[in-house]
Amino acid sequence: MNTRLDTRKEQLLAFVVREHSRSAQPVASEIVRGKAGLDISPATIRAEMAALERAGFLKQPHTSAGRVPTEAGYRYYVANCLEHQNVEHDIQAMRNVFQERHENEDEARLKILARELARTIEEGVFVGFAPQSSYYTGLSYLFDQPEFQSVDMVRHMGEMVDNLDRIIAELFEEVAPGVQVYVGEDSPFGAQCGTVLLRPGQDQPMMGVLGPMRMDYDRTIALMKALENIL
Repeated sequence: MNTRLDTRKEQLLAFVVREHSRSAQPVASEIVRGKAGLDISPATIRAEMAALERAGFLKQPHTSAGRVPTEAGYRYYVANCLEHQNVEHDIQAMRNVFQERHENEDEARLKILARELARTIEEGVFVGFAPQSSYYTGLSYLFDQPEFQSVDMVRHMGEMVDNLDRIIAELFEEVAPGVQVYVGEDSPFGAQCGTVLLRPGQDQPMMGVLGPMRMDYDRTIALMKALENIL
């Protein structure tokens, strides 16, 4: 997004994104009034949320008075509203994996690192060692999420896993080094997903976190940036 929202709308959008990420429920104006800590009236909150909906950043599910972020809302949040996270405690166990020698194999250490990351972030994690060579873990965390419990989504994610080597090969062709974020339609795993990918260097393995579109981008991106310094 090239145009910034005004401060109040940006604060409201950021609160809705974080609250929906935490609860997986639509966020009503009453929740904003009670928890967001903004010194504005209930009528102003409702008006501003309606304006965010008209602008395409929020939407209102048919069965709920609350609102949830749209794909555009998440993209705006990632571009403009990320909140600093101190992940040093979380990252220490992962750092230890690379300080220890495990069978003297980089691939084995990356698998352990992926499992530790999945446990920490409670999302799916995949590793691309090279094109056509991949590993995944943490799918049980994915299927605990409400977005992934329908039969259609279970089938879809099964197909994605079956084709993981192909997806990894395409990512090796397309992705620049660094931490990359893919929201919704941009995610190689489907429009309901969010993906945060780390590729430390052009000739190095890559690692990615796969979750619902409402994944905790603040914490996930902070962890992946910290891992970039380890890898």
